[in-house]
Amino acid sequence: MKTNVRFYEGLKGSGVVVGVNYGNDRVIFDFGAPFRPNSNVYDGTVIRRKAGALRDALIFKETPEIDGVYRKEDLMFNGKLYHDIVPAEESEMNTIVVISHLHLDHMSNIKYLDESIPVYMHKNAYKVHQAVVEFDEEPVHDNIVGVDLYDEIKVGAITCTPYFSDHPCYGSVGYLIKTPDQTIYYSGDIRFHGLQRERAFEELEKLNKLDIDLLIIDGTSYSPSKFKHDESAFDELSKPNKDILAGMFLEASIYDDVANKLKETGNLGVFNIYHRDMQLIEALVKSCNAVNREVVFEVETAYVINEVLDMNVSYYVSDTTIREDICQKVAARNNVVTVSEINQNKDKYIVQVSYKNILSLHDFDTENGVFFHLFGEPFGSGNKAFTIFERMLQNAGLTYFGYSNLYSFNHAFPNHLSYMIEKVNAKSVVAVHSNVPEKLTPMNSKHYLPKQNVVYELVNGELIEK
Repeated sequence: MKTNVRFYEGLKGSGVVVGVNYGNDRVIFDFGAPFRPNSNVYDGTVIRRKAGALRDALIFKETPEIDGVYRKEDLMFNGKLYHDIVPAEESEMNTIVVISHLHLDHMSNIKYLDESIPVYMHKNAYKVHQAVVEFDEEPVHDNIVGVDLYDEIKVGAITCTPYFSDHPCYGSVGYLIKTPDQTIYYSGDIRFHGLQRERAFEELEKLNKLDIDLLIIDGTSYSPSKFKHDESAFDELSKPNKDILAGMFLEASIYDDVANKLKETGNLGVFNIYHRDMQLIEALVKSCNAVNREVVFEVETAYVINEVLDMNVSYYVSDTTIREDICQKVAARNNVVTVSEINQNKDKYIVQVSYKNILSLHDFDTENGVFFHLFGEPFGSGNKAFTIFERMLQNAGLTYFGYSNLYSFNHAFPNHLSYMIEKVNAKSVVAVHSNVPEKLTPMNSKHYLPKQNVVYELVNGELIEK
C-alpha cells in the first residue's frame, strides 16, 4: 500500500482542494471555491438555490467532483446520481477535512459536505467561524472541531498536525500530514513580512528538523496580477533570503502609512476591512488611536470583534437591515457613535464602510476625506464590483489608498518562498494558489507540475502518475 495524492483544485489559481489517502483513510485540505470575480454567476442579482446548490456548484466547477464527501440527496438529479459521484453514505473512505484558514477560497465549500465528514480548523478560526455564521454570512456545517497548534488529528493511519502560519486571517495554520510511508507539509497561505514574521521563520526551524517528502506551498506571488515586479529582475527577486526587498512593505508600514495620512488631513477617514482578519483589525485600532483617531465599526464587525477578541469597540448604526438580536448584543457592551457626532468631529474618527453598505457614504461628510482599502471587498480590480466601488468613492469626494495588491501583501514574496523551500528541504515541491506555478524555481527540491484530478502515488517524494 502506498500514499496517494490527488490535486482536485488550486493548481492554477485559488480554491485549493487536495486529497491525501493511505488505503481507505483520507485527509482533504482545504475546501474552498476558486476566486473568479469576473465570471462569478452569483453577482448579487442571481440567487443561490437551496436544494440544487451543490449541483449548481458542480456544474460551475465551483466545487470539485469528489467521491465520498457529499450528501446523496444533494447529488440526485432526475433519479440518478450526478456524474455517478459516490455519496458519503455509500463510500468506504474514512475522510476528514482540515482547513488552513477562513478565507473563502480555502473553506467556503464545507457547506456542501455531509455532516458525517468532520472538519478541523484552529480554535481561533473556529471562533471567527461561529461568529460570522451568526449573521448568516454562510451556511453552517455542524461537524467542526477547533484544535490548537501541534494537536495531532488522526484519521485511521494518517496523522495531521497544525503548525503556525503568519497570514492575517485569524487562526491560520499549515499542516504536517504523516502516513505510514510519507510525510507531507501543506503551507496554507503563508508570508514572512507580517507582524509575526519572526515566529513564522522560527516555524521553519521546526520543519527543518523533519524529513519531509513533499512540500505543497502557497505560490501566490508567482501570479503577475498579485506580485508587481520587473520581469527581467525576477530571478534576482527569487533568490532565497530573509530580506525585505527594496520597495516592498512590511505589514507594520501599512498601519504607519494609514496613521500618517490621517495626521495629514483634518477630514474624515473611511476604511473597509475583512472581519475575518482580526490581526489587521487589532493593528488598525492601535495605530489609529496613536494619532487620536477613534475607529468606528459597523455593527456586524463589532459583533465579531466582541466574540473573537473579547474587545469592546465603538460602532455606528447604518441605514441597512441588521438582525435585532445582533444589534442588542453589540449595544450592550460597546460605545455607539452617531453619524451626526462623526460629521461634527471629522478629524476625530475613522469609520468602517463595507462594500455591501457602500451607500452609507451618503450619510457622512466625506468631502476631501481619505479612504483606505484594507483588504475588504471588493477583493480585486477590473470587475463590476470594483467599478461601482470606484464610482462611489469619487462621488463621495474621497481620496483612495489601496494596499490589497501591493506586492502580494498577504502572501510570501518570491525570495521568502525560496527561503522556505530551502529551509524545509523537502524531496519535492508543488506550488498551489498560483497562476504560473511553473515559475517557481526551488534550489534543493524537485519541482513537480502535476495534473488536476489525477491520482499520484507518492514514493520517496516522487509523484508517480497512476
